[in-house]
Amino acid sequence: MLPAARDIHPLWVPAFLGAGFLAWTLLPAWLAGNLHPDTLEGLYWGQHWLWGYHKHPPLAAWSAELVHAVFGSANWAYYALSQAFIAAAFAAVWLLTRDIAGRRAALVAVVLLALTHYTTYAAPRFNPNTVQFAFWAWTMALFWHAVSRDRAVWWVLTGLSAGLGLLAKYSIGVLLATLVAYLLLSPVGRRHFARPGLYLGLAACLLVIAPHLLWLAQNDFTTLSYLAERSDDTLAGPAGHLIGPLTFLGDQAFAIAPMLLAAAIGLSPLGRQRIAALLHLARRRLRSPAGLYLAVVYLVPIAALTLASAATGIRIRTMWGMSFVLAAPPLLALLLPALAAPGLSASRFRTAALALAPAFMIGFAVQMLVKPGLSGAPNIMNLDGPALSAAAEALWRKSQAGTPETVIGTIPEAGTISLYGAARPQVFEDADPTLSPWIDQDDVVRSGAVYASRRVPVPGHPIAGLCPQDITAYAWPARTALGTPLESRTVWLAVLPGRTTPAVTCPGS
Repeated sequence: MLPAARDIHPLWVPAFLGAGFLAWTLLPAWLAGNLHPDTLEGLYWGQHWLWGYHKHPPLAAWSAELVHAVFGSANWAYYALSQAFIAAAFAAVWLLTRDIAGRRAALVAVVLLALTHYTTYAAPRFNPNTVQFAFWAWTMALFWHAVSRDRAVWWVLTGLSAGLGLLAKYSIGVLLATLVAYLLLSPVGRRHFARPGLYLGLAACLLVIAPHLLWLAQNDFTTLSYLAERSDDTLAGPAGHLIGPLTFLGDQAFAIAPMLLAAAIGLSPLGRQRIAALLHLARRRLRSPAGLYLAVVYLVPIAALTLASAATGIRIRTMWGMSFVLAAPPLLALLLPALAAPGLSASRFRTAALALAPAFMIGFAVQMLVKPGLSGAPNIMNLDGPALSAAAEALWRKSQAGTPETVIGTIPEAGTISLYGAARPQVFEDADPTLSPWIDQDDVVRSGAVYASRRVPVPGHPIAGLCPQDITAYAWPARTALGTPLESRTVWLAVLPGRTTPAVTCPGS
């Protein structure tokens, strides 16, 4: 007979999540010397308040820019921003699980959600996936409230959340299609097509995204063109029709493996008879309206992308499935009530969660410290961001007055110089006006620019109508947080002096 365990105080859960928030803000701030290119890209987009950018809708870029307005180039602020959106997802999962399974189960669900790489060592990469993560969770939770309560306010809130999710990333459309299918296939759901609430929610969603839709029409649906091109880039050949979906399913299994391990440890004190009874209860709960809803919201998006990958050979990138994991914790908390009941199982589950959480931190530290230290090759976040910006500005000052207003180049290099630059120059990505529509090319020709890229500028060949001079191969330094020097990355810097007319040819060509 197992000894009874003392009931666990519920305040350990907010303490656990709060510690995670601090850890995943401060740990990357200590370990990394530069932001991830996804974050850098969003920051130079956000300098220009557009209703869309060539890759994505605007919400992630706007969010990063708001943080920059307050905290400037402090790296920790963008890690905290990422954690803020993840915390919003925790709140939505707690609300949903509390509604379907009670407060104790809701605490279990948020702890389970903290045990995945998406909310831990992948989180320092702030990008549209992170923003969508929060609104996917809230759309999922608010939709359940709307369906079960059928009050107009819940439908409107669902529509607002869905609209904001679409302003983060279009892939939330997979969730929205799943929710529509749920309504169509459920007898309870079909009745909502004859009620006003659903249409009020749709109107709220359209109201939120209307300016972006107008921007799309005015800009030749550029983001959709990018999606098509990105899909072509991930075609993996004939073998991809098998390898792609299997890899994607492996990613989804990896995402929930720590959750399942913690749950298994929590249930380990139960005897065979109690486990059998628990499984019988889980089957009954899975057939309940809440169980079916969570199963549909979790499994249908995974199945849809798996089938799409199998049919087309497109490789589904790991981060594209980030939001799919959100329905797994409420589903597990609903099906396994022993994890929330006072007793030894809840105690073992807490112990497992507290033991597993540091493993993600260790993994991130290995990625940032040990692996680069052994190989000598830097992680992209090991590079010294401020050093590159200072080198570019020093090169500019050798021949030009003031500071550069524009940096022309590729995402990591140009984005880094923009973020840490004294005057935060605008980025003219790859000298392509379709990638940087905010650029006035006549102004750039008059004021000049600094060039930064891993691509060598060709002497005598103009870049955006400007002639490169002082071409320099800069060894971008990298080191670990412990001071271990790493292999530098060669970045080509050049000064592009301003001129009164665009250069057809450059001197010496």
